[in-house]
Amino acid sequence: MPNPKSPSLHAMFVALTEILETLGEDRIARLTLLRGGTVTIEPVHLSEGADIARDLGLSETFIQRLAVPTVADWCGTVLGLECHVRALAGREE
Repeated sequence: MPNPKSPSLHAMFVALTEILETLGEDRIARLTLLRGGTVTIEPVHLSEGADIARDLGLSETFIQRLAVPTVADWCGTVLGLECHVRALAGREE
């Protein structure tokens, strides 16, 4: 049974549509949408991930140093969704 405090799938799709309109579909390689209000975005080019994260207003990062290449997970809340964007680490400047 879904958690009544989490957004409905409809609300998540509405928010996701706004996110895609902001970013442009051509910049996105993969989206993962999880019930409960979580979306993960992987850009076509990981080198653009930090820019995409900034476009969404994300500022928190977690560096995954064991990944090759080293990647960053930018995260925060966008339109009520927990949002994660993958990026190459060290490209935040």
